Amino acid sequence: MKNLLLASALILISFSSCSDELDCCTIEGGEQKWSLVEMTGSFSPSATSGDDMDWQEYYIINANTGTFSKFRTRGGVETSASGTFIFNSTEEEHSIKLTYPSDNDIIANCTGDLTEVLIITSDSTLKGTWDYCDGSGLKYQRTE
Repeated sequence: MKNLLLASALILISFSSCSDELDCCTIEGGEQKWSLVEMTGSFSPSATSGDDMDWQEYYIINANTGTFSKFRTRGGVETSASGTFIFNSTEEEHSIKLTYPSDNDIIANCTGDLTEVLIITSDSTLKGTWDYCDGSGLKYQRTE
């Protein structure tokens, strides 16, 4: 219980320290659904959206509990994984660092470990960082 209270306090501190220059601080309270809306590849122009994307995916992020779930449907098969997250904030950007408890094919990162980072680009948009190492560029929008 103490860990949950500490995590909640840290989240609130993260929100209060956001820069006015970035519209970052709206991932708070309850569950939010963030759906994949655009994928880009290594070559321009390669943006796809909707049913043209290689897969469909979304996150359920719960700022109250510091937990998330990720769901991906590819070729009619749904895969999911859950874990915990923390907010990271610098003067340049605000992000969410997701940590998975075990390896899963839907972890999109450059490091091969159990973490994934999503950049908060606006109050309704997240950007994956997998494209930093030739993975797909992934853009998510808040849908609930």
